[in-house]
Amino acid sequence: MNSVVVGHIRTMDPMRPTAQAMAVVDGRIAAIGARNEIAARFGRDARTLSFEGGAILPGLIDTHNHLLRTAMQERLADLSQCRSVSDVLDAVAAYARANPDKPWIASGMGWHVVNLEEGRYPTRKELDSVCPDRPVYLPRVGHAAVANSRALRLAGIDRHTVDPLGGRIEKDEEGEPSGVLLARPAFDLVGRLVPPAALDEVLQAILDMQAKYHACGITGLIEPGLSREDFAAYRQLHEDGRLTIRTVAMPMAATGAGDDEMIADLQAWQGRTGQGDQRLKLGGVKVVLDGGASLGTSLMREPYPGDPCNCGIQVTQTETLHRLAEYCAGHGWSMGVHAVGGRAIDIVMSTFDAVDRLHPIRDLRFHVIHAYLWPSKGNIETAARLGIGVATQASMQYQFAPILVKRMGARAVGRATPIRDWMDAGVIVGGGSDSPVTPYQPLLGIWHAVTRWVDALTLVLGREQAISAQQALEMYTTNAAWLSFAEGERGMLKEGMLADWVSLAVDPLECDPHAIKTVKVQATAVGGELVHMAP
Repeated sequence: MNSVVVGHIRTMDPMRPTAQAMAVVDGRIAAIGARNEIAARFGRDARTLSFEGGAILPGLIDTHNHLLRTAMQERLADLSQCRSVSDVLDAVAAYARANPDKPWIASGMGWHVVNLEEGRYPTRKELDSVCPDRPVYLPRVGHAAVANSRALRLAGIDRHTVDPLGGRIEKDEEGEPSGVLLARPAFDLVGRLVPPAALDEVLQAILDMQAKYHACGITGLIEPGLSREDFAAYRQLHEDGRLTIRTVAMPMAATGAGDDEMIADLQAWQGRTGQGDQRLKLGGVKVVLDGGASLGTSLMREPYPGDPCNCGIQVTQTETLHRLAEYCAGHGWSMGVHAVGGRAIDIVMSTFDAVDRLHPIRDLRFHVIHAYLWPSKGNIETAARLGIGVATQASMQYQFAPILVKRMGARAVGRATPIRDWMDAGVIVGGGSDSPVTPYQPLLGIWHAVTRWVDALTLVLGREQAISAQQALEMYTTNAAWLSFAEGERGMLKEGMLADWVSLAVDPLECDPHAIKTVKVQATAVGGELVHMAP
C-alpha cells in the first residue's frame, strides 16, 4: 500500500539532511521534501502515517549479527541469565527434565563465563552430576564450548587426544580432558555430532526473532558464518514471502578442511558475493582467524598480562588465509575476517595487502571484523589505502570492559575499539552487535559509541575514541549499506531508494546522549510495509 510518511525526517543524505515528509510508492521513496508539497502530490491516493516529535531515520542495519543463533537460543538450554556454575547446572538439569526425548542437551551460545561468579566453566564432571546419561554440549559465543564425559567419549576425546591445529582441548590436573574446548577446531569435534534442529523449528525461530529485531529498528543485517543448510532456511522464507529482514548471508569458510577442500566447499555455493536480491543475497566469506579477548584466546602481539606463555590462538593459519583471500579476490568473492587481537589484525592487513597486488580488492569491500585490541597506525593506514572496511561492535566493549580492565588495565582498554581513529583515517566503519554475543539492540551500540560509558565500571572508557551521534548513526545506515553492497538502495531516505525507515520517539541527534540507549522505537517499515508498530 502506498503511503505518505510525515514527521521530522533525518535522511542521512548530505544533499538534503532533513525533510518533513516522504511519499512511498511500490516500496520505494517516490519523493521527499516539504510536507505540503508531498501531501498535495500524493496524499489523495495514499494513507498518511504521521509521527509527532522524535525523528524518522533510515532503517538500521546490523553489520555483524548471528540472527539464526540468536533465534535458536530460546529453543535450547538458555544460559544467558546464569550467574554461577550452579545456575548453569540447574539450567541444564531443568532443560533435560523438560526434554526427555532429546538425544543431546545443548545450549544457545549467548552466555558468558565472565558473568559467572566463579569466573570459570563448569567441568565435565559437574555436568555429569546433573546429566550423566545423555551428551551435553554448551557452546559459548562461537569460540569455546564445554562438554560432559559422554559427549567427549562420543567425539573420541580422551587424555591422549592432541590439540587440533588452531584449537585447544583443556586438561585437568590428572591429564584428563576438563570438558573445556577452545576455538572451532576443538569444539567442532563435539559440535558436529549434535543433531540439527528440524527445518520447521528453524524457520519459526527466524520468524519470531525477525519480529523482535524490527521492534528495535533493525531492517537489515549481515549474518556471518552460515552453512548451506542455514542459507537454505533463509531462502525458503524468502521464496515464501516471509523474510522481511534484508539479509546478507556470509558463508563460513571451511578453513580446517585442507586448502583444496576449502576452495571446493566455497565453489559448492555456486555463486559469489552479490548474488541474490535486496531481500536475500550472498555476502563475503567469513573466516575466523583468532579467538576472543574475554576468553584469553585472541591473537596478541605480546603475551597476556600475568600469562607469559599465552599469546592467544591462531585458528586459521596464515598460508590458508592467503590462499583463500587470493581465490576470493580473483573470483568475485568478498571476505570478512574475524580478527580481535593486534597480531591477528597484522596478519589480516598483511595478507590483504599482498593479495591486492595480484587482484585489487577495493571494489570487493574486504573487511575486518571486531579489530579492537589495538590496531596499529600502520593497520589503519593499510585499511584506508586498500578500501578495507571494519565491522565494529561498540556494545562488545561495553559488555566485556570489566574483565578486560581487570586483566589489562583501564588505560589500555580505553584505547581498544578505536572507532574515531578508523573514521578519521577515512575507513568505512559499520556498526553491529555480534548477537547473541552482545545484545542486538542497535541503540545500545549507538549510545556506547557516543558516550563510551560503562555502567559496570561507572566510568567513561576511552573518551578520545568517542564519536558524534551523527557518525554513530552513519555506522548503522550509510556505512552499513556500503558493507552490504547496497549503498545505492538503502542507508539513506532519498528519492528512488528503498523505503526502509524507523521512527524514534526522540531525535538521537538532539537529545542528551545518555538518553539514546532507551529511546522508544515507534514504528519500523521495510519496503514501505510496516513490520512493527508500537502500541
